[in-house]
Amino acid sequence: MYKYIFVLLGVVLFFSCEKEDKKGNLDLVFFLEYKGKPLVIFDTFVYPTENYQLKFSKIAAYFSDISIRNSEGSNKLLKDIDFLDFSNAHTQSNQNKGFTYTIKGVESGNYSALSLAMGVPSNLNAKEPKDFSAGSLLSSSANYWTAWKSYIFMRTEGNIDFDNDGDMEDTFTLHTGGDEAYVPFSFNHIFTVRDNETTTIKIVIDMEKYFNGTKLYDIKTTSSIHSLEHKPAIVTLSENLKTAVSIR
Repeated sequence: MYKYIFVLLGVVLFFSCEKEDKKGNLDLVFFLEYKGKPLVIFDTFVYPTENYQLKFSKIAAYFSDISIRNSEGSNKLLKDIDFLDFSNAHTQSNQNKGFTYTIKGVESGNYSALSLAMGVPSNLNAKEPKDFSAGSLLSSSANYWTAWKSYIFMRTEGNIDFDNDGDMEDTFTLHTGGDEAYVPFSFNHIFTVRDNETTTIKIVIDMEKYFNGTKLYDIKTTSSIHSLEHKPAIVTLSENLKTAVSIR
């Protein structure tokens, strides 16, 4: 009797291990660029068409609804929301490495698309930090506008030389938010996740297009976004963002 019990346990453990092993990891590697070249934090760049010299000090954003489409055409949600700060991953010593965001335990198989969004979905954005448990990243008031009743979706900060005197004494703080700033992306991209292996997808964000993708953003007029009257500026940046993100 004991013999049969051990055999049965062995079979159960074998098939359990087989099932658990059929998962891999997915690395989303984000690369910041400026006009097609690597963006390095604190390096000097030129604002499109205006010739203002500028440098970035911080680029960070909420990403949500990260999902992949399998061979049957069904979408699988991998992550509902996270906050990614790309700044430290794009310093002089890390400029060619990018920011790696690892999603573990992805079911092995063939996939045909990747979807994600920049911003906080409207159903979550309608809430406040107090509505979330202490362990939730949406519980922090640091990324929430009380006056707007919205989370800050994306932070783009740095210095700029508006008078072209060679001294970047002016600052820009472009903090977007509100449901108008939520930008979804969907990319047709064939890839395979294999058992116990890591699959990499490169995502490029070109910040020059963020300023001038479909319409030139007037950064001198609105160098800081901090009130409800700046919604038109947020809409311009959000429309530009749609052209700034691609995968490779």
